Amino acid sequence: MTPENRDSESAATIAWNENQRLNREVKELRARVAAFESSRWWRLHPRFLFARKPKSDRVVTARASEQRPPAEAADEITARFRAEVVTRGTFGHDWFTHHISYWEPVVRDLAGRRANILELGSFEGLSACFLLWRLPDARVTCVDTFAGLPGYHAYGIETSELEQTFDRNVALVDSSRVRKLTGETRSILPTLLDTEEQFDLIYVDASHRALDVLADTALAWQLLAVAGIVIFDDYAPVAPDEDPLEHPTPAIDALLAVVADRHEIVDDRRQLIVRKTG
Repeated sequence: MTPENRDSESAATIAWNENQRLNREVKELRARVAAFESSRWWRLHPRFLFARKPKSDRVVTARASEQRPPAEAADEITARFRAEVVTRGTFGHDWFTHHISYWEPVVRDLAGRRANILELGSFEGLSACFLLWRLPDARVTCVDTFAGLPGYHAYGIETSELEQTFDRNVALVDSSRVRKLTGETRSILPTLLDTEEQFDLIYVDASHRALDVLADTALAWQLLAVAGIVIFDDYAPVAPDEDPLEHPTPAIDALLAVVADRHEIVDDRRQLIVRKTG
């Protein structure tokens, strides 16, 4: 091999290696962007929050008992929960307590009842802890893989002991009223249907992918009792640069279109809160 050929081969090898390195960097950056855009931080971006106002083709309804409580009362409930539970628990991320004032009108209607509640996606157990704390007669079924969402690790969100963290946190309130079902919602929800279970309140906060959410919402609706409430997390407009298949909103809207005459919107300012009417 001539020196010229060796130099040419060496330059080609260097170029190939550099191209491979750049491809790896691009893939890593894309993964980080996807993780961020599927995160709750992104969903709380002001451009989404300002867009979350009642749509002109919807009538947002609420019973008199469900009018939003005075801000002072909601703030007091939130402050008490933080002091009595959050500060004592192992919560690395608080993605929930800012929703309490919006939940309170529907949650307080369940007070004093042996309400049956279903939560799809529990993470560290913060929302489950609130329901247990706020409703001492309720029972909560929590469904989660406890593996975290794809992309969590890109943002330093540790999930290796997520299930143990959940167990410790709900034990701070009352783990005897928790039924933990570990696994995929697509496997667990049909078994709940087979046993004809019914729930008074369902919180849908598992996968953010539209096809997963479509299955979750369809099954959850069948499990929801008439006059029951379902709360959909991460409901926001799909931005022009987003892939609708990676967003829960199209799936939620599809469900609502199917049950158009069997539901009413209670609130859509932060999350979408819906009552089943038939």
